[in-house]
Amino acid sequence: MFGWIAGKADHPLAEPKAAREVITELRGGDPVSRLDEATAYLESLLRAEGFKLAYLYNVVDLLDQAAKPHQRKISTEYIGASRLTRHQDNRLWKSAGDFWRALAQAYLRCLDRFQNEPKEARSFAEQMPVCCARVMRALGAELKWMSLRYGPVQQYLWANAASTFALAETAGVALNPIRAYQVSYGDTSVQQEYLRLLVLGAASTDSMLPAQVELAERAIAWFSRSFVMSKQRVDETTHYVDLATHRPPARLTKAVATSPNRRYFGIGRGRGEIASLLRVVKERELIPDSVRLGELHSVPLVISTLEHLLRQLGVRPPARCHERQSSVVRLMVSHGFRQVRDTVHRHENNEPVRPIDIETWVATDESPGGFGATIRHLGGDWVKLGAMVGVKPEASRYWGVGVVRRISRSSETDHHVGLQLWARAVLPIELKPIEPPAGESSETRRGLLLSARPDGNGEVDIALEVGAFSSRGRFAVQINGKPYMLVPTQLAEAGDDFDLARFRVRKYEVMR
Repeated sequence: MFGWIAGKADHPLAEPKAAREVITELRGGDPVSRLDEATAYLESLLRAEGFKLAYLYNVVDLLDQAAKPHQRKISTEYIGASRLTRHQDNRLWKSAGDFWRALAQAYLRCLDRFQNEPKEARSFAEQMPVCCARVMRALGAELKWMSLRYGPVQQYLWANAASTFALAETAGVALNPIRAYQVSYGDTSVQQEYLRLLVLGAASTDSMLPAQVELAERAIAWFSRSFVMSKQRVDETTHYVDLATHRPPARLTKAVATSPNRRYFGIGRGRGEIASLLRVVKERELIPDSVRLGELHSVPLVISTLEHLLRQLGVRPPARCHERQSSVVRLMVSHGFRQVRDTVHRHENNEPVRPIDIETWVATDESPGGFGATIRHLGGDWVKLGAMVGVKPEASRYWGVGVVRRISRSSETDHHVGLQLWARAVLPIELKPIEPPAGESSETRRGLLLSARPDGNGEVDIALEVGAFSSRGRFAVQINGKPYMLVPTQLAEAGDDFDLARFRVRKYEVMR
C-alpha cells in the first residue's frame, strides 16, 4: 500500500508503518469520533513539512477513503433521524462540515505544491486532474452541509472552486475523462464536478428542507453528465460564474455583459431527463431502481425536489407573485399552531397575550404576499421551513397567519426569513362534528379561519392542529354569531404541527 519515499518529516503519518496503523484504527469505532480524528490529521498535513508531493497525496487519499463509511453514517443519521436534540444536531453537522472543509484544503495543498514545485509537478501530472475533481467533490459536500443550515456560504468556497477549475482548464485537462475514485459510477471530468457544485449553488436551497437538499445533491450528481458549460452564451445556458471575482453563480440575464473570465452554464439535456424521471415517479408512484438517489427518500419528497429543480434551473426564472418593496416594519411573531391560536384567541377577547409566546422581528421588505425579515438572534431553534407563524405588524389591528418559506444566513447570527402570508386577519373558530361517521372522533376541533369569505367554489381555508383534518363528516361552526356547516374537500398542506385544509360552506352567507 505504502510504496513511496516519504522523506524525513516530524509527523505521525510521515512513516508508512505508522500511517498504516493510523488508517487501520480510523476504520472502526464511533463515526463522529473517528471522523473528527481524520479531520485533525488532515488539518495537521496543511502544516507538515518534508512530505514528498506523491506521498502527501496518497496519505490524504487514504484518510479520505478511511473516513467514507463514517461520513455516510453521519449523513444518514443527520438526514434520516426524525428528531435530534440540539446537541446531537450540532455534533453531527459540525463533524461532517469540518471534515469536508479539511479534505478540500488538503487536496488544495497538493495542487498548490504542483503549481509551485516544478520538480514535484512532473511526477504528479497524471494525478493532477483527479486531485482537481476531488477538490470539487469535497467543496460540493461542504456546500451541501452549509446549505443544510441555510448558510452562510463563505466566499473562499467559490474562490477555491474557481481557481481549481482555472488550473485544469489552463492545463487542458478540464474535459479529460477521469475516475474521481476507484469505486464510482463511471467516468467524470473536472468540468463535470465543477458543474455539480455550481448547479447546487444555483438551486435555491434556501427554500428546501434538509432532506430535499440531500436529495437535490444526489439528483444533480446523477444528471450532471448532461449539464453544459461554455465560454459564450448559448441557448442552453441559464446561469454564469465569474472565475475572477470568486462570487457564487448567478442567473443569466440580458444585462450580464460578456467577459473572458465568465463561464456560462445550464442543465442542458438534464432538464428533459429530470422531467422524464418526474413523470415516471408520478405515474408509477415509485423510484426506478436504475436511478441512484439513495434509499431514504420517499416518492413525495422526490416529486417535490425534482419539481423544485425544474423551476429554479429552468430557462425562465420563477416569477414572483408580488413585487417586494423595501420597508422597515416591526412584527410581533408567534409560532406553532397552539401558540398562534391561543395568541389570536386572546387578542380577539381583548386579553393580554403571553410575552413568552411572542418574538419581535424587523421586516426589511414587504409585499401583498408576505414579509422578508432579518433576525439577529433566534429565540430558539423553531425557525425552519414550513413552520407556522402568527404575524401582527406594529400598526395593524389584526393577527395574520403564514408560513416560513425561505431561510438564509449571511453570518452566524443574521438570519433572513421569507414569510408567506396565508391571511392578514384570522378568526379563531371551533368545528363541532355533526353526526360523525363510525370511527371518527366526536371531539370539537379548534381552528383558525383564514378566509374572509368563501371563494368562487364556496370554499374557505382553515388551519387545524396536525392530524385533526378528516375528509369524512360535516362540521358545525359559528362565525360572527351565525351558524354554518362545513364539508371537508381537501388537505392543502400538512406541517409538523398543523393541517391547512379546505372546506365547502353550506347555507352560504357572506362572512364579514
